[in-house]
Amino acid sequence: MNVRHDRIARVQARMREEGLVAIVVMNHDDYRWLFGADRTQPRAVVPVAGPPTIIAFSGEEPEIQAVLAAGAAGGADPGVHVFGSVGGQIHEITGLIREIVTAAGAAPPAGAAAPAAGGAAPTVAARAGRPKVGMQMWFETPAFLVDLFRKVNPGVDLVSSDPVMDPLRMVKDDAEVALMVEAQRVAAIGMDRARALLRPGVTAREVATEATYAMMRAGAERTSTPVYVTFGVETCMLHGRLSPAPLRAGELVVVDLTPQVEGYCANLARTFVLGAPDERQQALLDAYAASIPAARDAMRPGATMADLDDAAGAVLERHGLRAYQVNGIGHGLGLRFEETPASTIIPPHRNVPLREGMTVTIGHTVLAIPGFGGVRHEDVYRVTPAGGAILQPYPIDPVVGA
Repeated sequence: MNVRHDRIARVQARMREEGLVAIVVMNHDDYRWLFGADRTQPRAVVPVAGPPTIIAFSGEEPEIQAVLAAGAAGGADPGVHVFGSVGGQIHEITGLIREIVTAAGAAPPAGAAAPAAGGAAPTVAARAGRPKVGMQMWFETPAFLVDLFRKVNPGVDLVSSDPVMDPLRMVKDDAEVALMVEAQRVAAIGMDRARALLRPGVTAREVATEATYAMMRAGAERTSTPVYVTFGVETCMLHGRLSPAPLRAGELVVVDLTPQVEGYCANLARTFVLGAPDERQQALLDAYAASIPAARDAMRPGATMADLDDAAGAVLERHGLRAYQVNGIGHGLGLRFEETPASTIIPPHRNVPLREGMTVTIGHTVLAIPGFGGVRHEDVYRVTPAGGAILQPYPIDPVVGA
């Protein structure tokens, strides 16, 4: 565990700007970004001032305390609140929130003691109403825990922590990029194995299993999303599955791999065709391959995902395939498999300006003719003034066994 006091200080500064008194960390990505490690159930509370608190099961306390003691340097290390049951965890977090709200000078939540007369002046959050507590509300935050938090903390306003965390996590430092490069290298090993298995009669499950095994042996912790391998008409899927029918000669194949290395995600997708492509398949392959450099060149600071879509769309227009374009050709990537901008999920993200040093994919969306099949090639790039710089090149070589 390597507590990132520098990052915690930046988070607290933004919390003051946004009027939050605390952030409750419930997700692997925020926990790893702040504490340099991960746990099966990552839980912590970051107050607007002072050191954060790690919430852990009682059996884990000695290990955490030992790691904190060994790595203590610069800044106060977080305390550790322990629990022996789920109810104990809820009690610890609720008690901490009440203490933090009172210390911040905000209106205390229901059931908490009011601050003493002459205490700190009310915060922005208190003046606006109930004190605000942030929590990430993306893919891996269980809705039942959000609902439970609100029930046991009726005096606080639970809000998204995105306005605090997203601007800080968007731009990756060199160490983060190095881990993402390694994750892409691992994904390439998986893709090599997947491609080598493509033959008539192979199943998607066989391909996915062998690719996953190769990536795990190469250093992946896990995959951030389920590996998907689709054949034939099922290549039309934006978010695929494992096709149930075995591969047949002449079919398109889409393989999408997302290994993680020390929490950082890769995203590598490639389309193959088993045998010589027919005219329609070749048209899709050519158009998609031509759209990638157009989107890559547009990936500059200040550009938006809408700009990248327009650049790719102009290419598809020349190929007579603009009608099949799906907007959202890329998305942010890092410790979460889809970070801001995530324009296929949140439409306003289409207009989020890119910043130098962000890591963004190109190739998220599929170019598909319904009832026929689709094509996509996805890689990860770093935003630079000269356009997108690919983290780890991998060939686009679609034809297998021709």
